[in-house]
Amino acid sequence: MTDYIELSRLSEQSCSSRIEKLLVEAGACSVTVEGADQEICLDGAKDSSAWTVVKLSALFDRETLKPKTVKMIESELKAFPLSDSLKRRNLPCIDWNEEWKKHVEPVLVNESLWVGPAWERPEKEWPHVMHIDPGLAFGTGSHETTYLCLDALTRETLTGKSVIDFGCGSGILGIAACIMGARRCIGVDIDPQAVAIAKQNAQQNGVGNRFESMHLEEFLASGNHQFQQSEAVVANILAGTLIEYAPILNECVAEKGFIILSGVLPDQVDAVSSAFKDCCQLSVRHRGQWALLSGSKQAG
Repeated sequence: MTDYIELSRLSEQSCSSRIEKLLVEAGACSVTVEGADQEICLDGAKDSSAWTVVKLSALFDRETLKPKTVKMIESELKAFPLSDSLKRRNLPCIDWNEEWKKHVEPVLVNESLWVGPAWERPEKEWPHVMHIDPGLAFGTGSHETTYLCLDALTRETLTGKSVIDFGCGSGILGIAACIMGARRCIGVDIDPQAVAIAKQNAQQNGVGNRFESMHLEEFLASGNHQFQQSEAVVANILAGTLIEYAPILNECVAEKGFIILSGVLPDQVDAVSSAFKDCCQLSVRHRGQWALLSGSKQAG
C-alpha cells in the first residue's frame, strides 16, 4: 500500500479539462471530477456538462511530489477563474485496489465492446469483452479521450491488420484492437512500468501472443520504427507530444492505413492537424471537452 497526497480545487466546469491536463502533466497518478452532488464523474454514468462548478482532486505519490511541483501548480492555477485555494490532504495507507472497486464501472462502447475490471462480468453477451484493472498506468476506458479512441477503433475493420499503440499506457487501445481481430500490435511507451503493465494486461486478455510492448527508446533505436509500418496507428497522448512525434507517427502509417489521435483540446486541433497534413486529411470528433482526429494516409 502506498501513501498519497490529494490536491484539490474548485473550478468552473468549462476550465476543468485544462486543469486536469495541468495536474496530469505535473505527475498526478489519477484525477477525479466531482459535481455538486459529490458523485464521481465517469463516462456514460453522469452528464458533467450540467455542472457549473466542479471539484478536481488529484492523487500524487508522497515520495515523488516535490514542494516545487506544488508551487508550480499553485502558480499555474492563478490563471483560472475562482479564487479557491489549492487544498492538500494526506491519505495514508489506503488499499487503493479496494478503493477503486467502489467507483469503477464498466465502459460500454457502441454495443460492440465491453470494458471492465477483472472482478466484473458483463450482464449480457457482447461481441467483444476486455478486462482492464485500474492502476497507475493510464487507461481503463472511462476517460473521454480513451473512450473516443475505443469508439473510433470499433468503427474500423481491424481483422488481419497490424496496429501501433503509441503512448500505450495500460495497453487498452492496442489490446482492444487485438480482441477485435488485429493480427498484431506494438504498444510503445516512455514509462517502463506502463510497458510491463501493458504486457500483463495483454496476457490477461488472451492476446499476449499478438501484443508486444516496448520502451520508446527501443522502438526508435536504429530506425526500428521505420520497419514497423502498420495499417493502423493510434496515439492517445498530449497534443504537444503528438506534434513533437508527428514525423515518426506519419512514417509509421502504411499506405492506405489510418491514424487515430486524441488527448487534444479543441483549441489545439488546428496545430495537431497541421503537424499531420502531409500524411492524412483528418476529421474531428468531440466528447466532452476533448477532441479526436482521425483519417487515412494519402496515397503517394
